[in-house]
Amino acid sequence: MMLTGHNRTYLFESLMKVDDVDNAIIKYLEQNGRISNNEIASGLSISEGTVRNRIKKLTENNFLKVKGLINPSMVRDKRVIFLGAKVAVSKDLETAAKAVALLPNVKSTSIVTGRYDLIIEVFLEPYAVINFICNDLGKLDSIVSTESFLTLENYGKWI
Repeated sequence: MMLTGHNRTYLFESLMKVDDVDNAIIKYLEQNGRISNNEIASGLSISEGTVRNRIKKLTENNFLKVKGLINPSMVRDKRVIFLGAKVAVSKDLETAAKAVALLPNVKSTSIVTGRYDLIIEVFLEPYAVINFICNDLGKLDSIVSTESFLTLENYGKWI
């Protein structure tokens, strides 16, 4: 991956290059995922077809996903919970992370540096954490220990 300058240019394994126009389209969508292609095109002084084709390219290459997000602080019976997890064998990090990401209620799984191998973000009822750890994560032999962090309040968090 390559990053350059203030206006980032990304180069991935697929050799997909994201330029200033792509970044501008993404900025519009970050502010309002329901904005029309025509509105973006008008704001950028480009054609609607260009916007449509760029969004299609970005989504087909797994660079962009447009979806509805909720404010987890507005859901009273569920909480964002982070789990720090250790994996038995370091060479299995990627396999373990991909397996965890497929579990129910998992919003994201990241391979990290430091005390833990994985940081797992789940969204569920606080009383269900033990069930998730024992039954869902417990099925994965690669996870040897966890520590949970229950969020009390979220600011600027959307899932």
